[in-house]
Amino acid sequence: MPEQDIAKIDKNHAAHCETLAGCDIYSVDSPGFEFRGLPFRKPGGPFGRFAPEANLDFNQGVKSLASCTTGAALRFRTNSTEIKLHAVVSDCRRMCHMTLVGSMGFDLYVGNGRTQVFAQCTKFNYKDNEYTCLMYAAHNAEMRDFTIYFPLYSGVQQVDIGLTKGAKVEAPTPWSDNRPIIVYGTSVTQGGCVSRPGMLYTNILSRILNRPFYNYGFSGSGKGEPEVAALLTEIPEEPAMYILDYDSNAQPNLLEKTLEPFIAILRKKYPKVPILAISTQPKSMEGYNPFAPADALSVAANYVEHRRRYTEIHKTVNEKLRFEGDDNLYFVDGASLYGADFDECTVDGAHFTDLGAYRYAHSLAPTIDRILSRWW
Repeated sequence: MPEQDIAKIDKNHAAHCETLAGCDIYSVDSPGFEFRGLPFRKPGGPFGRFAPEANLDFNQGVKSLASCTTGAALRFRTNSTEIKLHAVVSDCRRMCHMTLVGSMGFDLYVGNGRTQVFAQCTKFNYKDNEYTCLMYAAHNAEMRDFTIYFPLYSGVQQVDIGLTKGAKVEAPTPWSDNRPIIVYGTSVTQGGCVSRPGMLYTNILSRILNRPFYNYGFSGSGKGEPEVAALLTEIPEEPAMYILDYDSNAQPNLLEKTLEPFIAILRKKYPKVPILAISTQPKSMEGYNPFAPADALSVAANYVEHRRRYTEIHKTVNEKLRFEGDDNLYFVDGASLYGADFDECTVDGAHFTDLGAYRYAHSLAPTIDRILSRWW
């Protein structure tokens, strides 16, 4: 049967191809725009999560995925009645279980802090690495706050923002606290496999808590290396908190070997900054264990045993370091963050759906808020 073009049946599924003709054009470095999430990037420089000169040869996965712009966000205020975005993306990772909007697209929110409302995503031709899309349209020219979230599994070579001719642009409403929360982890942290960038769990947390988050999730590559810990201490801003969420890539034996040294490196630079560690999330296979065929039972049981070991390792390290005087170290059991129907929270048994990311973020937010309220 020949391939069908659904856009010919339902125009709501069509790509929206635009141009920036007639717009005032801005870059992420233009006055009034606040670009956060890639702290090593200098104005006019390449988009990446580490400095271009950083030596990442210790882990080829980290080296490859460092170009991904996950967690990057552009904030600004304007009275423009239209917002268009032109992008050239690179290192595009097209996956069987993740939308292209999530992996290589952008989305836009209107408002500030918890009042933000999703407006639109980039609807581009799935074969294109360069596109221009309409992100926002309004009848009245009122000053509003906007946030544009960047792709989760692709690099970005160029971004231009098109606004209505003569529209005002000014700095966004300030954060509740300008210090970033730095999150290190795995594919789940990086955004696999939410439908669009705004549903990245660190982006959800940023909206809930009205704080910047810097995302250092590396798909399949969060191994707890000391080199990563050292690079995270070189971020040129004092963090409000570190969150460590890398169990699934480490496996129990590697977590046991790396967790305490990783924390020690962070502590050498920041003796009192809160550090929150999260043990791995449950896998959907654990939910259907009683109904699984015999050859799958051992796999499901292995997941359960691994989670038990992860939790045990975290508690042991936490108790040891607290006994030695580190009273700003915290732990959350990842099994508590989805809810009872955890099997509905993933797309493939392991990686987030939007529901999974939403629950994860909303379950974590009160704990993060309590810790920060206590120490800052």
